[in-house]
Amino acid sequence: MARIFSLVVFFIMSASLSGCGLFTDADDKFLFGDTRKPDALEYEYRALANELHSIKPCYLIHPQSLSRGGFGPVGNQVSLLRSRCFAAVAESSGDEQLCDKVRSASTLFSSGVNLNAETCRRTARINQGRVQSGVSYRLDVQQIASLAGYDNEEIDAYLVSEGRFSGMEAGMRYRQEQSSTYWNEVKMTLLHTEDFFDRIAHMPGFGTSDDQNKMNGLRWNPRQQRLWTPPEERTHSTPEIRLPAQSNG
Repeated sequence: MARIFSLVVFFIMSASLSGCGLFTDADDKFLFGDTRKPDALEYEYRALANELHSIKPCYLIHPQSLSRGGFGPVGNQVSLLRSRCFAAVAESSGDEQLCDKVRSASTLFSSGVNLNAETCRRTARINQGRVQSGVSYRLDVQQIASLAGYDNEEIDAYLVSEGRFSGMEAGMRYRQEQSSTYWNEVKMTLLHTEDFFDRIAHMPGFGTSDDQNKMNGLRWNPRQQRLWTPPEERTHSTPEIRLPAQSNG
């Protein structure tokens, strides 16, 4: 009996010293496996939210999708991906009010207390007033556009209407031969339109009906975009400032 007691004491002391999630003050504690591994698409939604400076795509992420950092520092081992999404938008946009939605998390053996609302606010304050700030995430623009219901012809027509390409043939040529340039044009223009914003709520998601209602309640507030001259006109000129692309219908 004494040996069992000693082992229990040893376990508790070791766990507390190693930053065990059981002993943290995280907002949400997941001790019995009531979480899920994020789907790859959920990481795309975080990247999309960061690009748009809008939390709307964050609601497509499951509220209990837990990202694990393996052997990361104590306090950064786990995090709710949706909270990371909210924090990314708050930090990149400088809107610290969004940090109220950020919740720290922990599991039985891992702590994620360092991702919390106060830490988010401090970073957001630093970035207030900056045109470009925060972390940049890789975004599969082609996949996102497809999930939103756009086909290639529709995208080509939009880019031509916005003066990004001289005609449909030019758009198609860039898409086939210089795809990175083409999809960057889509990212910087089409994804920032009101039409695309409206389609986000209809993209395949992992949230709840309540999350759907929250998405429907959000208004389009496009961020200013720093666009290069259209691809066919580029030489070695410097980028120009343009207003965000407007809805094409």
